[in-house]
Amino acid sequence: MEFYQHVIKAMQENKVYATATVVNTEGNTPRKAGAKMLVFPDGPAYGSVGGGIVEKQAVADCLEAMKTGTPMLKTYSAISQETADKGMVCGNNMTIFIEPGKALPHLYLCGCGHVAQAVLPLAKRMGYYVVAIDARDVSGYEDALKPADELHILERFEDIGELDFVPGSAFIACSFSHKTDGDILNVILSKEPSYVGMLGGKPKIRALFSRLKENGYSEEVLKQVHAPIGLDIGGETPEEIAVSIMAEILASRNGGSCRPMRDILRDSVFPL
Repeated sequence: MEFYQHVIKAMQENKVYATATVVNTEGNTPRKAGAKMLVFPDGPAYGSVGGGIVEKQAVADCLEAMKTGTPMLKTYSAISQETADKGMVCGNNMTIFIEPGKALPHLYLCGCGHVAQAVLPLAKRMGYYVVAIDARDVSGYEDALKPADELHILERFEDIGELDFVPGSAFIACSFSHKTDGDILNVILSKEPSYVGMLGGKPKIRALFSRLKENGYSEEVLKQVHAPIGLDIGGETPEEIAVSIMAEILASRNGGSCRPMRDILRDSVFPL
């Protein structure tokens, strides 16, 4: 019962998690059917499926399930490689059901400049799995990109389609040129995104959208791109722009109106 109380608490706090439940064992294993473990993105939170090599593998699969949102049934050997090398490999298997409670929302930063570097820590604090992508040397700002869950350096942005994208993810096109942002949009618009935003002003947007229309994208699809990206909060610095971007992404994800709460509640407060 205590285990489920921890799961309920994680759900109430809107935490990302996965559970691992032993459903079958063979031979001599550290835990039997029914053993459970709760795992958060930073590791095991409560319970155990036996420790050692099995638990290490199960935790890795829990993290993968959080990333993809897909449950899995896996059979693990409770025998160490050293024991296996000695030929002692009879039985000792554990079958564990891995179930994600909530998949991590994914955000792909397509370009790692100043705005992306400001968005990254905000997105991480809001529970996003952040993938940073660039097609140039990032050796001058590796520290700023350390919070990223993945970092991919491509030969060119035209190759971005070779990466595996999680459907329903958010994308920000913020690379080093108009052309490369166009190359990015040309690929990611076909990747089932939940949100696509791009930095830029009216001339850039019209030029790129005209090119994308020539490539077969309809105006209805192009109208769904948030360009210029972000909400109008009057900010100019990368940090201020990052706040406006994440506010817009969260509103898109949560179905928010982007209206001030004061205006939403005004009619129910006044007249006094």
